[in-house]
Amino acid sequence: MPKRPISVQEAAAIRGVTEPGIIMAIRRGTLAAVKLSDKGWLLSEAQVRGKKFVLDAFLDECANWICVPEACEIVCKTDAMVIRDLKSGVIRGFRLNQKAWAVDRRSAEREVADYMATMHERTGRPRDLSGRAFSPRVLKPARAKARKKKVVSAMFAVVQLQ
Repeated sequence: MPKRPISVQEAAAIRGVTEPGIIMAIRRGTLAAVKLSDKGWLLSEAQVRGKKFVLDAFLDECANWICVPEACEIVCKTDAMVIRDLKSGVIRGFRLNQKAWAVDRRSAEREVADYMATMHERTGRPRDLSGRAFSPRVLKPARAKARKKKVVSAMFAVVQLQ
C-alpha cells in the first residue's frame, strides 16, 4: 500500500526550505502536487525525498483523500464534529495547514458503517442522515449582529434623552 500524501509543511521540513519555497516548486512544475479543495496541497513523500516516484500511483492514492466538508456529507456530522473525530482518531486524517485537514475517505465511510451497525444500541437523538448537517459556528455571527444592533439602539436612545 502506498504511503499517505504529505502536506506542504511536511515537505518543507524534509527539504529544509520554507513553505513558500515548496509552493514555488509546485507552481514551476518541479514537484507534482494535487490541490485538495483549494485549501491545501497533497505531495508525494518519495518525490520530495528524490526517490523513485510513480505519478499514477500517487494520483490514485490522492483520490482517497477528501476535505472536511466532503467528509461532513459522508458521515452526516458538522465540521466541528468531524474535526473532533480527526483529532481523537475516530476518523483517519492529517492536518494540511492551519485551516485544513485531509480526511481518508475509506475511514469516513467505515465510521458511517459502524454507526449504522450499532445505531439500535445507542441512546439519545439519532444522527441526521439527510445530509443537512450545518455547523453551529455558522449561526454565531448572526447572533452577534443581533446583539450589536440592540446595543446600538440602546446607545441611540440614551443619546436622544440627553
